[in-house]
Amino acid sequence: MFERCSDPIRRAIFYARAVATLNGSPAIDSVHLLLSLMWKADFRAQELFHLRETFPLHCGCPWKFASLEAAPQSDPQLTDDAKQILVRTQWEADAARDYWIDTEHLLLGILGEKTCLAAQRLTSAGLTLKSARRLVAENKASRPDYGPVSPWWGLQSPFERLLFKWRSRKYES
Repeated sequence: MFERCSDPIRRAIFYARAVATLNGSPAIDSVHLLLSLMWKADFRAQELFHLRETFPLHCGCPWKFASLEAAPQSDPQLTDDAKQILVRTQWEADAARDYWIDTEHLLLGILGEKTCLAAQRLTSAGLTLKSARRLVAENKASRPDYGPVSPWWGLQSPFERLLFKWRSRKYES
């Protein structure tokens, strides 16, 4: 999966780890992933969904520690919700027929895990998975070019093709 990740989503995952560390959390959860999407103004998820304006209190919120250097060195692990979100992020990119996985796919992955706290916050702000998918699809042409697509990406087993068709139909509905 990580070979398909664009630089912005790699940075977002790094920022999720930083948010968890700065808050003294032992694990990276769905809220840390959501906060990481608000860290940089140039993330595509921020540009499309205006997360900083939707959640102004969470943007630049006070941390338990003043800097990463001041925080105790820890290696926060992913919670089960965060792992499911990352799997769903790849699934959303596949269903949209996107080779490169970007920050908008991470937001779709968060929304897809309806029971996690971050998805509940997004839903309470009026963002639904269906409307978010529609917005991502409408803005597909404006996505930056992250480089060449692997020639092996399109080669799939018959089972994978069947699964892909099923996911695509579910994605479009």
